Amino acid sequence: MTPFESAVRARVYSLLVEGIRKVDVEAVAESGGWAPGEVAAAFSAMADDHLIALTDDGRTVWMAHPFSGVATSYRAVVGSRSWYANCAWDALAILSLLGDGQVHDGDGPLWEVDHGVVSPHGFVHLLVPARQFWDDIGFT
Repeated sequence: MTPFESAVRARVYSLLVEGIRKVDVEAVAESGGWAPGEVAAAFSAMADDHLIALTDDGRTVWMAHPFSGVATSYRAVVGSRSWYANCAWDALAILSLLGDGQVHDGDGPLWEVDHGVVSPHGFVHLLVPARQFWDDIGFT
């Protein structure tokens, strides 16, 4: 990864943590003061390296693990803020990064995390071995 790609990746994560719901080439370029074409090229290189996943348009972040750049049924909730996650496992990872809170799916809380201790109301079932995640990251 080039230094520019590293800076773009850091900006992607910063925007997601700030709660920006649509992190795309334009948002990253504007917030970083970069040319959109340079950011688009960095997105493409990062996607090729499995550092992020892009939507079909190739200009919008779909996944920057553990964050989802699109609405999903899994949310990590810390206080009054929430972030979309691609799965329950990723939502727990968001809590490990951002603080104690809850993991929600469409039916309510799955887990509560208090002082790093997880109280389960559900479970995580990984259907695909980790070495095969990127074979079909959307299914995984």
